[in-house]
Amino acid sequence: MASIRLTATAVEKLTPPATGRKDVYDAEVPGLVLRMSSSGVKSWSFTYRVEGKPRRLTLGAFPGVSLKLARDRAREARAAVQRGEDPVEDKKTEEREKQLNGFAACARDYVEKYAKRRQRTWAETERVMEKLAIPAWGDKPVKEIRRRDVVELLDKVAVKTPHQANRLRAYLSRMFKWLIEREVLEVSPVMGVAPRIKPYARSRILSDAELVALWKATERLGGTFGACVRYLITTGVRRDEASCLRWDELDGPWAAMPASRMKGGRDFRAPLSSTAVSIVEGMPRFEKCPYVFTTNGRSPISGWSKTKEKLDKYMSEELGEPVADWRLHDLRRTLASGLAGLGVRSEIIKRVLGHAANSNDVTAVHYNWHSYDAEAMAAVQAWADHLARLIEPEAVDTRELSMAV
Repeated sequence: MASIRLTATAVEKLTPPATGRKDVYDAEVPGLVLRMSSSGVKSWSFTYRVEGKPRRLTLGAFPGVSLKLARDRAREARAAVQRGEDPVEDKKTEEREKQLNGFAACARDYVEKYAKRRQRTWAETERVMEKLAIPAWGDKPVKEIRRRDVVELLDKVAVKTPHQANRLRAYLSRMFKWLIEREVLEVSPVMGVAPRIKPYARSRILSDAELVALWKATERLGGTFGACVRYLITTGVRRDEASCLRWDELDGPWAAMPASRMKGGRDFRAPLSSTAVSIVEGMPRFEKCPYVFTTNGRSPISGWSKTKEKLDKYMSEELGEPVADWRLHDLRRTLASGLAGLGVRSEIIKRVLGHAANSNDVTAVHYNWHSYDAEAMAAVQAWADHLARLIEPEAVDTRELSMAV
C-alpha cells in the first residue's frame, strides 16, 4: 500500500473523502496510519501483524494527537512488537486493570465484600464514599492516588464539614488497608495524613429539667418517632439499635440484639424496664413487617434530622429558652451518669450499655463471668422510676401514699 512522508502542514490540509473513509500511511514510521472519514474526523493508528493476523492500535485523534506525538507512540508500539509483545492486547489488559482497580470500583467492592459483612454502619461508609470520594477520583487507578490527593480532598471537605473530613479519612484508611491485604496496593496513601481536626470526647448530658422537657416533647411529637425517643431515654441503647428493633428480638423484659447490629460486634441482651416494655407493647404491628418502630409497615424508621429539629423546638418552648446543643447519643451518657448518681456500680452500668470489659482489667476479662443480668434489670427499673418522679412528681407521690395506706 502506497505511503507518503507526512508533514504537519500536509496532515492539516489533507481532504477527507466524500463518502466512507480513507487511510494515509506515513513513509517515515512504517505502520503509522492517518485515517480520515467523510465526517471530517482524522485519527491516528498503528497497524502490525501478530502470527500473520492484522492488528490495529488506536493512537488518538488529530489535532489532539499531533503528527510528532503519533510518530512517537507508533515507534514505541513498533518496538514492543519487535520484542514479541502485542500492544493491542497489552492496552486491553491495561484497560481491564484500570476498570477493576479504579477507585470507584475498588470502593464499591470494599463496601460490598467487607463493610456490609463486618461493619454495623456500612451504609454510612457507602454514603460518604459515593458522595465525597468517588466523585473526586472516579475511575482513577488506586495505585495512582497519592498522599497529596488525599490531603487535597480532605482539606476541601473540611472547609464545610471538618468532622465529615475526619470520617472520610477513617473510611479511606480502612479501604486502602483492605486493598493492601489483597495485594492491589503496596502502601496506603492515607498513611501519614493527620485528621483535619482533633477529635474530642463529648461530655454533654441532659439535666433533669431537659429530660422532663424532652419527654414532654416526645409526647407532643407523638407517633413512632416519639415512642422511639422515649425508648432511647429509658434503655440507653444506640439510635440505630432501637430503630431496627425487631419483634422477634423481644423476650418479655429483654431485647436480644444480634452482633451484626451492635457497635462492639457482640450479641447483646438489653434489659427493659416496665416503662420500656409498655412503650414497645404500645406500638402497632404490621403484617409481614418485622420492625417495632416503623412508619410505613415495611422498613425501620429513618430521617432523624427533621425529628431532632422538632424536638429542639418543643424542648425550647417547654424550657422557655433555647436548648443547648445535644444529640440523641447523649442520652446514653445521661443514663449512665444518672445510674451512677443512683448508686449503681460501674460494672453494672457497663452491662446496661453493652460495653465490654476493659482489656487491661485481667480479672474482668478472664475471670469474672457473672452476667449481671439481674443487677442490670434492677438498674434500668431504678432509672425508669427516677424518670417517673421527674416527669410526674405529684402522681408518684400520690401513688406511694396510697400504697403506704
